[in-house]
Amino acid sequence: MKKYLLAGALVFCSADMALAHPHVWTTMRSSLMVNTQGQITGVRMAWTFDEAYSEYALDGLDVNGDGVFGPDEIKPLTVENIQNLKESQFFSFMRLGKENLAHGAVVDFSQTYNDNKLTLYFVLPLANPVDPRTDEFNYKIYDPDFFIAFDYARDDPVDLEGTLPNGCTMALQPLKTDEELDQTKAFLSEKDQNWQNDTGEDFGGLFAQATVVTCAP
Repeated sequence: MKKYLLAGALVFCSADMALAHPHVWTTMRSSLMVNTQGQITGVRMAWTFDEAYSEYALDGLDVNGDGVFGPDEIKPLTVENIQNLKESQFFSFMRLGKENLAHGAVVDFSQTYNDNKLTLYFVLPLANPVDPRTDEFNYKIYDPDFFIAFDYARDDPVDLEGTLPNGCTMALQPLKTDEELDQTKAFLSEKDQNWQNDTGEDFGGLFAQATVVTCAP
């Protein structure tokens, strides 16, 4: 389970996957990073895993048997998680207009254990900074297989590091209502496995909560 949690996510093979149920729950916060030129450079992540997964992942890592998981004991798990997350693109999808944006190597990664839960921290930089004035920018964090549920924290779910250009705003889109979810599921149930969303996203992207940057003309 530990390796599967942070191993590569598979692309949907049928619309029925939209009805799958998660086995791991993650509460997340994210911060959009902007440089002094007003360009978006990446996203800072903080993912807190549920108690059941945290207990399983830490099994055998209390090397000195003191009942406390210190930074050195957690580090091997953190490195393993980051390595495995590469296969799934860190479950993070950044777009400028309809263009999928490539990311660079993760930096500033670490992990802590508090209140019986692991929290993974890392920065996912864009391969190349982008100017949000050229087109709408958005990013979504989700598992296309729905094996892992990614839900934003209620308090301070998203933040901004730096200053966006004048006329640009950032907002976390609201969760879909039950009615909207039912409509999306009904829509997907009529599509075959070869159907392609006109945005270029997979099925999972239709359910994910997006953080969007828009700029006035």
